[in-house]
Amino acid sequence: VARSVGAGGGSIARVDAGGVLHVGPQSAGAFPGPACYGRGGTEPTLTDASLTLGYLDPDFFLGGRMAIDAAATRDAMDRVAGPMGMEREAAAAAVLELATETMTQAIIDITVKQGIDPAGAVLVGGGGAAGLNMIFIARRLGCPRVVIPETGATLSAAGALISDLSTDRRATGYFALSSFDADRANAILAQLEDGCRAFAEREAAGSTSTRYTYAVEARYADQAWEIEVSLPRARFESADDVAQFRAAFDAEPPRLYACDDPESDVEIVGWRVAVGCRLHDKEPGRLESTTVRTAPAAARRIVYPNGTAAMAQVHDWSSLDTTPKRGPAIVESPLTTVVIDEWTFFRSAAGSLVIDL
Repeated sequence: VARSVGAGGGSIARVDAGGVLHVGPQSAGAFPGPACYGRGGTEPTLTDASLTLGYLDPDFFLGGRMAIDAAATRDAMDRVAGPMGMEREAAAAAVLELATETMTQAIIDITVKQGIDPAGAVLVGGGGAAGLNMIFIARRLGCPRVVIPETGATLSAAGALISDLSTDRRATGYFALSSFDADRANAILAQLEDGCRAFAEREAAGSTSTRYTYAVEARYADQAWEIEVSLPRARFESADDVAQFRAAFDAEPPRLYACDDPESDVEIVGWRVAVGCRLHDKEPGRLESTTVRTAPAAARRIVYPNGTAAMAQVHDWSSLDTTPKRGPAIVESPLTTVVIDEWTFFRSAAGSLVIDL
């Protein structure tokens, strides 16, 4: 399950006619980008707010290869602070707090509202701006650990390099288990499987392996909403296969909705076959920086979303090791910046930044 919200580094902050602050979904994009990029953008963004709060080093943005226009950021943030009657720094904190809550609610929608407790999960950050408010999101959710991979700033690209090439084929077809036609069901599955196989042979020729998965969309009789359930086998060869599917379906309503109706008939309305093609078996590479950096300032004043100020020790990502350190801290690399309050953090052997409550 995925949900997208406009609350990234380029998300524009604005105050409406009623004096209410909004962050996103409108975005400044990559060009002209946030006001601090100095490319003509004038709208205040989450990146501009983070610069105002001391999270970003103007002299080390993109490893020092991109100049930051601090004056443009001040002018942009004043466009938010003025209508709200706030100081510039307080307005920036409000922008970050609202963006954090927007992201938090998006995660709640796909966890708590689906019967999953995020307090038992590790929060993984991806994207160059993820580290700006990742720990604040984690605290709001109750997550005990945050992990930002070494390739986190380019996580989408890194994921594409190591992911399977995949597709699926879908069909509609109504079946009631009380009068189940296994031959017709198997014909649908075979047709969808043939479509996936043709894709694997054409688009993923030379792949090292292929894996097929089978699922249906099913519901209790006359229900309005379907649940996707994986099929135990690729075909219904016997009554036992039908019974195994029924058992797999019956396990889902209690998990998702805390209720069940075991006496009701089950209806299948949708069919899906997917194929994943492993393109190579190599382990993903490491992300190494060739940027030579002069020693950063030992500490930098930062302001948390709640308005509290702190002096944060500044660490270069590449200089960290597995020895735990404690915040407040700023961890910087040429590609990203991570803000840490009082949490403990270290760099794993794989290069990831691990932050523990």
